[in-house]
Amino acid sequence: MEMKRPSKKYFAFFLIGFIFINWIFFFIIIGCHKEENKKTVKTDNFSFPDQEGWNSIVTTTTDGVLNAVVRYGHMQRFKRRKVVEFDKGVEIDFYNEKGEHTSKLISKKGKLNEATNDIEAFGNVVVVSDSGINLKTEHLWWDNSIEKVVSDEFVTITTVDQDTFYGYGFESDQYLDNWVIRKISGKARKGLKLDIDFSKKGQKTDSSLVDSTKDTEHSDSLKIDK
Repeated sequence: MEMKRPSKKYFAFFLIGFIFINWIFFFIIIGCHKEENKKTVKTDNFSFPDQEGWNSIVTTTTDGVLNAVVRYGHMQRFKRRKVVEFDKGVEIDFYNEKGEHTSKLISKKGKLNEATNDIEAFGNVVVVSDSGINLKTEHLWWDNSIEKVVSDEFVTITTVDQDTFYGYGFESDQYLDNWVIRKISGKARKGLKLDIDFSKKGQKTDSSLVDSTKDTEHSDSLKIDK
């Protein structure tokens, strides 16, 4: 029995269908690949730095006047987030509105907000003012909008006269001349104990205005103005 060969018309339809199906699969694969690339690029833009540096310097200015000079062991810059992160040791020199040096900060890590010029410091933070005041804490930041040094952690501050104060919550000008400790427990005037019982909630206490010529009173808050 003789078998009939498929017609040319049948082969033509078969060939067109085969090519069409392959093109569909091709565009599906390309589309998925592009979508994956978009997701990867979007994630990379936020997760990976646009710039890195080692053992170098970053400066910040306002209207052309020097605010701070940051020296670091390692730096990562994220352009879209406008954030620069520092690790492996950070050293920051601060300057006043005239460009004059006022204080130095040393910490393990730091962060600079390029949009606001706010600076954060983390880990074994030490600040020494040119006037001789010494501040220690674990977390500190410079709020450029109000020009204040702020911390919500435990702080230790030693004055020029070697009076030492301990407490939680701190705010100061950049010179460390006018500062406030929110909750204080420590010693002042070279040995006077200031042990405060913070468990007595509801008990009213007044702030003490302290200077080098007056004795320190007991209070939950301590303010120094010069």
